[in-house]
Amino acid sequence: MAWMAVIFLFSAQNATESSQTSQSVSYRIAKWQDRLLGQEKTEEELLIQAEKMQLVIRKGAHMSEYALLAILFLAHLGCYSFSRRKTILLALALSVCYAAADEFHQLFVPGRAGRFADVCIDGIGSLAGIFFYSIVVLCRKDDAKHH
Repeated sequence: MAWMAVIFLFSAQNATESSQTSQSVSYRIAKWQDRLLGQEKTEEELLIQAEKMQLVIRKGAHMSEYALLAILFLAHLGCYSFSRRKTILLALALSVCYAAADEFHQLFVPGRAGRFADVCIDGIGSLAGIFFYSIVVLCRKDDAKHH
C-alpha cells in the first residue's frame, strides 16, 4: 500500500513538477556520466544531454516502479496457498489494473494525460519484476537443494 501511495503521489504532480523531477534526475545522470568518462562537458552540453535522456528516464521510471509493485504483490500473494501460476497472474493483473487506474487519475491532474501506452510500459515493467522475482526464487530453491 505504501508503494502504491508513492506512485500515486508522483502521478499527482502537475506537468511542470513532473518535468522538473525527471529533468533533475536526467541532469544528475548526465553529470555523473560526464565525470565517470572524463568528458568535461559544458553546462549547456549537460543540459542538452539531460533533455535528450528525459524520455528514457521517464519511461524507465514507469517500468521500475511497476516492477517493484509486482514484486511486492508477489511477495504478499505468496503468503496465501495459491498455485504459483495463479500468484503470478494475480500479481500481474493487480499491477496492470493499478497502472490503468493511475493513468485514469492523471486525466484529472493539470497538464498530465492518461496514456494507454504508459499502461503497456507499466505492464512490461510488471512482467520484468515478476521474471526477476521468479529467477531469484528459483535460484534460492536450487541453492537450498545443494546445501
